[in-house]
Amino acid sequence: MKKSDDNLISDYLEGDERALSILVDRYLGDVYRFAFSLTNNAQAAEDIAQESFIKAWKNIRRFIPGNSFRTWLFAIARNTAIDWLRQKKEIALSSFEDERGVNLLVETLADTQPLPSELIARAEDAAYVRALLSELNPEYREVLELRYSGNLTFAEIGEIVKRPLHTVKSQHRRALAALRRISQAEPA
Repeated sequence: MKKSDDNLISDYLEGDERALSILVDRYLGDVYRFAFSLTNNAQAAEDIAQESFIKAWKNIRRFIPGNSFRTWLFAIARNTAIDWLRQKKEIALSSFEDERGVNLLVETLADTQPLPSELIARAEDAAYVRALLSELNPEYREVLELRYSGNLTFAEIGEIVKRPLHTVKSQHRRALAALRRISQAEPA
């Protein structure tokens, strides 16, 4: 029987070293994919994933049983990736603002139509999807990556990115609409 994350953490805190390795095995792939989606750099994604698990291990006593370990771990990975991006200066702070300095979190678009399922069927090639995602606002891309690569709920994403649930849902809808527009502009 598969042990819950809380049980594994409890076992680890009681001295069972194998419990931590089970948690690492359980989430390493997801954390790596998420880090790669944010950095588009395989080596950086490996480093971020490793550093995220080290931070989780060092702070495991701060984890609150009953909360989602997965959400907690993804928040650590997100913060670690942001630190890496800041160090590499690959993300300009101005990318979250328009030319007038207005924060792009302000909801200015009215398009709420969902992404057609045809886009998913059309996306046979991961490179095609990655190219589409690279054209999105970084905050929209992050919500999509957490939702679909991380298989997280909107509530979990809100906890990780420290945004209200309605904002995360709205950004998700807008990201899907933007993807639809981008894909329709692509030559057939």
